[in-house]
Amino acid sequence: MPAMDNQLAADHILLCGGCDLLMEAVTLPAGHTLFCPRCGKRLHRWKKNPLEKTLAISLTGLLLFLPANFMPLLTFDVLGMRTSASLFDSTLSMFDQGQYFVGLMVVFCGFVFPLLLLGLFFSVSFGLRQGWQRRWLAENLKLIYHLREWAMPDVYLIGVFVTIIKMSHMAEIDFNIGLFCFIGLVLCTIGCQGAMDRHLFWQLLDPPDQQATFSVQDNARTGLEAGLCLCHACEKILPLSHGHSRCPRCGERLHPRKINALPRTWALILTAIILTLPANLLPIMEVEYFGVPDRSTIMDGILYFFREGSYGIGLIILTASVLVPLFKILGLILILLSIHFHWPSYRRHKAIMLRFIEFIGRWSMLDVFVIALLCALVRFGFLSTINAAPAVIYFTGVVICTMFAAISFDARLLWDTRITSTTDLTRHAATGN
Repeated sequence: MPAMDNQLAADHILLCGGCDLLMEAVTLPAGHTLFCPRCGKRLHRWKKNPLEKTLAISLTGLLLFLPANFMPLLTFDVLGMRTSASLFDSTLSMFDQGQYFVGLMVVFCGFVFPLLLLGLFFSVSFGLRQGWQRRWLAENLKLIYHLREWAMPDVYLIGVFVTIIKMSHMAEIDFNIGLFCFIGLVLCTIGCQGAMDRHLFWQLLDPPDQQATFSVQDNARTGLEAGLCLCHACEKILPLSHGHSRCPRCGERLHPRKINALPRTWALILTAIILTLPANLLPIMEVEYFGVPDRSTIMDGILYFFREGSYGIGLIILTASVLVPLFKILGLILILLSIHFHWPSYRRHKAIMLRFIEFIGRWSMLDVFVIALLCALVRFGFLSTINAAPAVIYFTGVVICTMFAAISFDARLLWDTRITSTTDLTRHAATGN
């Protein structure tokens, strides 16, 4: 980067959260997006009227939440026998099967976290619109950062579409009002995340009279070399040499690099590999026809769609349930090995792959949501009943482990060439050498 003065104001510099590159801040023109020149991470996107849009969309989502979750979603009719269920009934169906761990994941990812996320969007945008600067606003905004990957109504909606296609050859299906409200709810949840300007929201929470200055060496290229640290929750830049253990703006713990990131990521990946075998070899769903059980694995379900000519749905399930977990595991292993053996090549490509792994990780929950929906809807007594089978708990464990592995990993380690240990990283940040 160009030579910089020794004393710089906080709003004159930028730190990339993906590679720790130290840059001079630029004024972002309307309609433009700012990317890191080294790792390609998106740093900031200009958005028009983010406060008003987030407030309106989140309020609409909250109004749709109750009918979307508690009104009937679908009605199946088989030989005059009708059964229907709401989304909330589907969310609780795993508890009826005795799958309490899986049931908790479905309840939190499909019901609790989406409601909480919409409430957080509304409270933060409303508070900032009123000009408030309260501590709870910072806590709520930080919570949005941590929950955004775990609220999965969009994945649940794809699961509904898969269920409709899967049952279309076996039953007459009526689309109820709950389905259309749920589609609107999903669009609102996605819209809130797209409308919110995280950078602007945090700026509005900063007291106007606070203007920190940092002493930065002219040859410092990274935040680590300059003794600076970026808070990943609120993107505030702070000097580590001042002894900050937590961010004064949001309360998030600060660290030059995530402590024990590599061994923790290795442990989670190895656990995911162990769980992958029973998840794919054991049956994941049991269908009873006239009292005769028929168990099927994940691959059996994929082959069923291909035999029925539903190639698109078959490919979606194959991608989400088989290829995505496999890609996440192999991709993270490649990244971990490249750090361990100091492979400096294709760092930018590995950083992009890591961000892609973080993005697609949640979509592996698709199969779990489909099973939850089928268990709630296909209850025709002696004629036909669908139950969860043992593999569902192992498959859910694979999804959770791979998601936590991507979250636990510190992408900045890809770009550290001279310093490897946590002790060296801390000492280097404190001295600026």
